[in-house]
This record gives sequence, C-alpha cells and structure tokens, in this order.
Amino acid sequence: MSEGLLQSWINGQQAELISIQDRGFQYGDGCFETVRLCSNFPVLLPAHLERLRNSCQLLNIAVDFDLLQWEIKQLLQVDMSTDHVLKIMITRGIGGRGYKPDSNSGNSRILQLFDYNADSEKKKDGGVNVFLCKHRLSSSNTLAGIKHLNRLDQVLASQEIPAHYDEGICMDQEGHIVEGCKSNLILTVDGQLCTPDLSCCGVDGIMLNYLISNFAKQRIDIKRRKVSLENLAEAEEVFLCNSVYGVWPVIMMQANATALSWKPGAHTYSAIQFKNEIFGIHNKH
Repeated sequence: MSEGLLQSWINGQQAELISIQDRGFQYGDGCFETVRLCSNFPVLLPAHLERLRNSCQLLNIAVDFDLLQWEIKQLLQVDMSTDHVLKIMITRGIGGRGYKPDSNSGNSRILQLFDYNADSEKKKDGGVNVFLCKHRLSSSNTLAGIKHLNRLDQVLASQEIPAHYDEGICMDQEGHIVEGCKSNLILTVDGQLCTPDLSCCGVDGIMLNYLISNFAKQRIDIKRRKVSLENLAEAEEVFLCNSVYGVWPVIMMQANATALSWKPGAHTYSAIQFKNEIFGIHNKH
C-alpha cells in the first residue's frame, strides 16, 4: 500500500486497483470527501455525505447512499485509538470511451483509510506562514463549491509553495482571494468577519460552514463577499480552516514582494474553540 494508507475498499471489497477504463481515472469524472476520524469517529460525517450527495446529483452519478454508509460502517469496525483520515471517492465507473457517459454507467465507490499525525498538526495551532500562488483558479458557476476530482488547479498552485510555508493562497481569474489550496479562509476587516465568495470557484468547505453556524449562534455573522488582496492587507485577523486539521491562524503571508503579518485575535480563538469542541467530543486521548 502507499505511504500512510491503512485500508482501501472498492465497491465493498478490500482492493487497491481500479480498471484503467474507470471514468474517474480517464476524465476525473467523479467527486470526493475527506473526513477526519477522532478515535474512529467520523467527525461531521452527515455534512460530508450531504455535500457528496449534492455533488453526485450535480454530476448525474447514481449512488445508493444507504449502501455507501453501510460500507463506511463496515470499514470502521476496526477499533482504532488514534486519529485517521477517511477519503470517500465516487466515480462514474466504467462507461464507454469518450466524454459523453454511457447511459448505463454505474459508479465506483472507493474508501481509503489513512494514518494521520495529529500531534504534528497541533504544532501549527500557534500560527502558519502562507504563500500567495501565481496560478489562478478556473471559474465555473456550475462546479463551484463541490469537491470534484479535477484538482489540477490545486496541483499546479501547490507546486509553487516553498518548503518552509504551510499553505498556498489562491486567487480567481479576476485577482480576488478565494481560498487556500486545501482550506477555506476567514478574515476580520473592521471588526466584521468575512469569507471569500465561492460562487464561481473554490470549495464550499464543511468546516467553513460549521464555523459559520457556530458563530451565528453567538449572533456573529460571517459575510460572504469578494475579497481583494488590499482587503487582506487591511485585515485584523486571518485564519484558515478545513475538516481535517480544523483551524490554523495565519501569522504571515508572502504576497509577491510584500510580506503581510497578523496576530490571532478573539475571532480566531473562538474558531479554535469551536474546532476543539467538535474534535474533542470523540477524541479520548
């Protein structure tokens, strides 16, 4: 198995290989979710499955979600006391040559269980350094928000990140800040929490929406808006979030020849607390 891969199931059977005719391999025809496991409990799994269901509906891939959830449950029967990551991939399966799918196409359900070093990520709780990538994300009003298998934008942007930086920040074609290569971004400008508009590109993150919901319970709104590099420079706080590591405060960003810096503030610490609550509920170590 590849490094860090503990188990791999394909269509309910332990396996590592798919057909070279699978449309996920041929065309990136599919979608995926990445779920944090704390003491073998899949954190925010209902939200992940809901986004996956919406993604499959958008792509017109028919999936039996009752069967998929049963397969996930079976995979997680092994008692594991440390943190892991579950990756769920859905492809259209084998369905004819050419872009147009075969009308009889089914699906391939791929589950992968990876080891996760939570202790190494905790070292970044105090803050991370990020790098503004030159590669700009492709725009699509239709595909924006979902985690489809076409991740070449993220692959190209990630190659730009210097070794001593923790994440890359991506812009859209018009030069607006969108997200990190593997994360969403939240900032505070003039005391107002905001997050970049994702209507044309980017991933509508599970952790992002979890934080939006929890801040709303405190009557604090996170506004979705266009975010410029100037807005970022004016921000009082900046932090990143995703459903695997949770929340990272950003303390420095290299943007072309300019270095921007921030300090974690009250909103950042609240986000970290929300993250600790959802991860800590099922994390017994």
